[in-house]
Formats: sequence, structure tokens, C-alpha cells
Amino acid sequence: MILIFLVFTAPIAGAFFYQPKSFNNYGDIYKPVRQVANLVMQGSNGTVELDSFRRQWIFLVVVKEGCSEACENNILKMRQLRFMQNNDMTRIRTVFMHTGLASAVATDLAAKYSPVESYSVESSKFDNWTKVLQLEDAPKEANVDRFYIIDPAGNLMMSYPPSADPNLIKKDIKRLLKASQIG
Repeated sequence: MILIFLVFTAPIAGAFFYQPKSFNNYGDIYKPVRQVANLVMQGSNGTVELDSFRRQWIFLVVVKEGCSEACENNILKMRQLRFMQNNDMTRIRTVFMHTGLASAVATDLAAKYSPVESYSVESSKFDNWTKVLQLEDAPKEANVDRFYIIDPAGNLMMSYPPSADPNLIKKDIKRLLKASQIG
């Protein structure tokens, strides 16, 4: 009887006492997660509020004034990562947010990487809003050209540098989508 008790309680006791020091994630996790404020954006079909995207995961690329090669690679990466999710891709929106970018360039990028949604934001609102995206205790260069993931509740969850490996990002995303009950 004691042996049976030990066999059934050992996994519970092990889980209680074993606390991993780190998780196996590839991206930078925002601890604690940061609530993303609502933002009014201008798209090709008119004005859109960021809060209207709730209940879906958001893959986000932001750029100010010009889309470099790293920016364009991030847009392609975000599009491809969405397609890699197969049946779960309907749970994800791919958003390219910009300010100071020529509308023709933004339209071309959106067409080239469809179904990526392109939205422009007023410069003053953009600067204020993007403060939430900044990694704390990181050099300024580390906060440039990142790829962000926002959960369906509107929380900034993770970000990746422009040189991030898409296959490792895919594993993080699969884990997030599997664990998520919303979106």
C-alpha cells in the first residue's frame, strides 16, 4: 500500500519541488507582460483602432520613416510564420505599422507581402505608443527592427531581433497558440 502511495505521489511532489530557472523560449519575453494601449491607425480602407484586433494574435512590425532591408525581411518573416501555422493561421493578424513612410512604399509592401495589413500612424502618437515596445536594460540598437507578438488580450508578449531564426520562432509560436485558450 505504501509503495502504491509513493508511485502516485512522486510525480506531484517532483513537480512541486522542481522549478525550472528558465523556459525554453527563443524570443525575448516581456516580464511582466505589458498591456498595449489602443491606437488609431489609418489603413487603405479607412481608420482602424488597434483594439478592434482583440481576440486574435498580432504579429507586428513597426518602422519609422523608412523600411530597411531588415524591416522588409521581418515583414516577409511574419507573413511566412503565419502561413506555417496551418490551421491556426486564422488566429493571427500580420500588421505592419509605420509613420513617415511614403504611402506608395507602404502600399507596395502590403501588396508584395499580402495578407500583411499596412497601417500608418501620426508621428507624435507613434513615438508615444512605441515606448511600450522597448526592451528594458538593452542597448538602443537592440530595440531596432524587431518583430513583436501581441496576445489576443492586448498584451505584448515577446519580441525577436531581425536576425532571429524563423524555425525557432515557429516553435515559440506553436507553443503559445497551443497553450492559449483565446484567440
